[in-house]
Amino acid sequence: MQEFSRQVSTTEGQQFATRMNSLFIEASAKTAVGVREAFQEVVEKILDTPELWAPVTPVKGAGKRVTEGDMPGTIDLGKTSDSDGGACSC
Repeated sequence: MQEFSRQVSTTEGQQFATRMNSLFIEASAKTAVGVREAFQEVVEKILDTPELWAPVTPVKGAGKRVTEGDMPGTIDLGKTSDSDGGACSC
């Protein structure tokens, strides 16, 4: 990555991520540098952190019936349209 075009330095980004107890991943949507690695690192972190993929507990009155094994934000890839007529399945 070219340092001259940055809005935030690598050091400043890393320090902020450390303060926020977050991952620091550099990637460029413009050049695609580091994008694959960023997704790989995020997936590995999720798989290494069971509380991020643990079953959701039912929330009374939430509107959607949650069953054991459901995940937050579950997407049905086989669904062709949403119940309101939209095209998004998420």
